[in-house]
Amino acid sequence: MSRQLFKSTAVVGSMTLISRILGFIRDMLIAHIFGVDSATDAFFVAFKIPNFLRRLFAEGAFAHAFVPVLSDYKERGSKAALKQFIDKTAGTLSVFLLLITVIGVVAAPALIMLLAPGFMWQGTQYELSVQLLQITSRTCFLSPWWLLPVAF
Repeated sequence: MSRQLFKSTAVVGSMTLISRILGFIRDMLIAHIFGVDSATDAFFVAFKIPNFLRRLFAEGAFAHAFVPVLSDYKERGSKAALKQFIDKTAGTLSVFLLLITVIGVVAAPALIMLLAPGFMWQGTQYELSVQLLQITSRTCFLSPWWLLPVAF
């Protein structure tokens, strides 16, 4: 394993570990401060979709495919080929994530009905879940961009 590949792997692994620890602390604080009520349930339902997408694009399949290919470009290709690969990947990812973000914001009412159909009968809980999903969906666009500095 090359030194750069090891370094990139260590950075991604460290960031993932830090993210998991901070997520655990967040969950403990939410449970301690807010307890168990309808607003907390609304938050967790609304947080489910953006969290899944973050795992997919920032820590999952995209990251596992992107980092090795990027390392290969760095080792075997020219600087121009590396730049072109990063530009094309960033452009495609930007368009795709922007589209996913817009869909998440616009389709939030339908997504909440699908994920938590029982909330429909509890008006304020449903409305709060929709609002929270519309807010948290915006994070989908920004979640994988911390990977690009690993390239350099």
